[in-house]
Amino acid sequence: MDNSPSILGDTAGADPVDPRRSLVAVVERDTRAVTVLSGDEADPRAEILVREQGVTLAHVHLNGAGEFVERALAQTPDGLPHRGWTLGAGKDTHASAVVCTMGKNPVLPLAIKAVLGQTHDALEVIVVDNDPASGDVRRLLSGIDDHRLRIVDEPRRGLSAARNRGLRAAEGSDVVAFTDDDALVSPNWLSSMLDVFASAPAGEVGAVTGPAFAAELQSPSQRFFESRGGFPHGLEPVVWFVQPISPECARLGQPGDGGPLYPLATARVGAGVSMALSRAALQALGSFDECLGAGSPTRGGEDLDAFARVMRAGFAIVYTPDAVVHHVHRRDLAGLEKQTFGDGTGMVALLFKSLLHHPTELSALLRRIPAILARVKPGTDRMSGSEDDVPSVLSRKEVKGFLVGIPLYLQARGRRALAQVGIRR
Repeated sequence: MDNSPSILGDTAGADPVDPRRSLVAVVERDTRAVTVLSGDEADPRAEILVREQGVTLAHVHLNGAGEFVERALAQTPDGLPHRGWTLGAGKDTHASAVVCTMGKNPVLPLAIKAVLGQTHDALEVIVVDNDPASGDVRRLLSGIDDHRLRIVDEPRRGLSAARNRGLRAAEGSDVVAFTDDDALVSPNWLSSMLDVFASAPAGEVGAVTGPAFAAELQSPSQRFFESRGGFPHGLEPVVWFVQPISPECARLGQPGDGGPLYPLATARVGAGVSMALSRAALQALGSFDECLGAGSPTRGGEDLDAFARVMRAGFAIVYTPDAVVHHVHRRDLAGLEKQTFGDGTGMVALLFKSLLHHPTELSALLRRIPAILARVKPGTDRMSGSEDDVPSVLSRKEVKGFLVGIPLYLQARGRRALAQVGIRR
């Protein structure tokens, strides 16, 4: 039995405690070291990530949280899974880790401490303050004294603008990684991604992504988010590409299956909460689209747009299950409804933008409409969730987002054009 206090502590501000709540923990198989992220052994369920020497072995779901260590280990396959890259290959790579924030999330200090706790040495951590006038970011981080930490300001609101400020601040780094202010990265999160870059044929891999597991499943809203799909968190390496790749690159993972919207939409490739981009890919990308992303009218999609553009530029993207992040999902239903609406607006805005830039793909998209409709029809796990108590308001919010995504994208483009005219004047 493990009596260690959870890292996240209580869930102040959350919905009422979920009767189906889960303890969330990480277990190291070789040392039996246990990190409890949230919950305790009185919880009726448990979600345990089993790892060894920085390699992800299993993600185990348990009924009842008692004796979770031995029960999870009993369900973990023997041996270490094959990896197509060399562990430690990226140890000399200079990298920047960027976290964009407005300083409103109390998890921020924990998130930054986790990034600073990386096993990789050649690291700088850049926090982009997207609300510098409030002083909240510096107040929350005042207790952290580390020469590797820099705080830079971006007063223009929006996640894409903040990401772009982070890119400018990190211009000397070989690789720029991103995570969020409500996420806890594992100690080898960065090294796991850098090893992939360093092991791949020169210049062929432009981005690496990793899984984002739930850090907390104490409120119903957090469980609802996972039930409707959550973030990508597969346990096998995957290689994503739209142009031919070398056999050496192909050996880094199994080829990705992007679903009926791929490569116009890239939701299965990864998420901005756990991604890294090479300097060559960043030069091809230029910047994140400020008409997309949180804080813009479209509310999302900037990370998926970046993935699509990186692949169209000829790079492969590799998903490694070892670059682990645990994300603190929305703790209240109102917050989840807002996020779900933004998922809908961002997805359709991204599709519309992709078709504007690549109109020849419209015919292929039209042929896939039956598969798309089958995926989003009422009653599917994608829309209604895999559990029987997921509120239908979430699917309605997402559909509403689908319906307004195009006008919101046009609105964002109009605002952006006016702002650029103002800058030129």
